[in-house]
Amino acid sequence: MDFFEETVMIIKRFRTLPDEARKLREEVFIKEQGFENEFDELDSTASHLVMYDDDKAVAVCRFFYSEDKGCCIIGRVAVSKEYRGQKLGAKIMLEAERLIKEDGGTRIGVSAQCQAAKFYESLGYTKASEEYLDEHCPHVFMVKSL
Repeated sequence: MDFFEETVMIIKRFRTLPDEARKLREEVFIKEQGFENEFDELDSTASHLVMYDDDKAVAVCRFFYSEDKGCCIIGRVAVSKEYRGQKLGAKIMLEAERLIKEDGGTRIGVSAQCQAAKFYESLGYTKASEEYLDEHCPHVFMVKSL
């Protein structure tokens, strides 16, 4: 990278699941982590965020309002393997929180993989459930007030 060249990553919001988000989620959740039921009916109603490095999708998440939980849920947070360690997961989470607050949301929940709970705690989330399995993977529900 040239000394004067600066990489600017942008985040775009979509009302439908874009192909680049689908591909990144397939790579992370299906190929890397072994999940089988990655895509569901919520993908058709959720807002989807995609972070780009030029035209390459490098991080994604989705969010939606859950009547059952009484809050907005952020989920399917994924960062491309070669971009990990750059705090992109935190950046896309904070953008989702900003948009949820802008949309009138006051409380957020995440179904966190237990191995990622410390990441969510660093963003202000607290555990609100006992551990449970989602497919083969231990999860915990976590919440944050805006």
